[in-house]
Amino acid sequence: MAAPKPIALISKHSKRSKFSYLFATQVSLVVLFPYLAKPGLSTLVFRILSALAFVAAVYAVSDKRVQWIIGLFLAAPTAGLNTWVTFHSGSRTLGVLSLILTLIFLGFTMIVLLRAVLRAETVTRDTIYGALGVYFLMAFVWGIAYMLLETLQPGGLSMDAVRHPNHTIDWFDCIFYSFVTLTSLGYGDMVPISAQCRSLSILEAVSGIMYVAVLVARLVGLYSVGNREAQ
Repeated sequence: MAAPKPIALISKHSKRSKFSYLFATQVSLVVLFPYLAKPGLSTLVFRILSALAFVAAVYAVSDKRVQWIIGLFLAAPTAGLNTWVTFHSGSRTLGVLSLILTLIFLGFTMIVLLRAVLRAETVTRDTIYGALGVYFLMAFVWGIAYMLLETLQPGGLSMDAVRHPNHTIDWFDCIFYSFVTLTSLGYGDMVPISAQCRSLSILEAVSGIMYVAVLVARLVGLYSVGNREAQ
């Protein structure tokens, strides 16, 4: 019997790098947000970067025409309303609607990307970027859900008053809490108070662990299939 040929778990070639663009914009948003969250030109730059993230998300789900159309249909009003709320923050109703639309758009993008990653027959570098992009999207989706709940029911999340005196919980605080919960890190300076926030925190922590477990199982399965076909 001929010796089995070595199988590379990650292919070096990919037809398109659509997932890598989304992952790059996600990382850029997280890294640059503390420096772009100030009024004025910084806010405009952050919104431009957010718009690029929306474009990258639509591009990431553009494999099928119907997905591209739905993604564009959801992204356009969401981006427009988010921009309006940024410069006209007086309406609470528009703020809630903006969060709901963002939640729907990112949720749709996350589901489409997750299906693409789990259904991949070979693991390419772009597939890995897609898997990382899904993980980031999970944190963003849960973070927006916390922000929506905090907007509707203030006080659901609580920050340590000693470490953060006179601080009002904002969007980045919710994203930070989401990443901490998703990774089961738990710094302790933010805690869920309301029953709804505690319920969301439980679901997010479980989903984060399950996602990593399912993803690793999928990669191992593809590697095993590749080894059997090479023998």
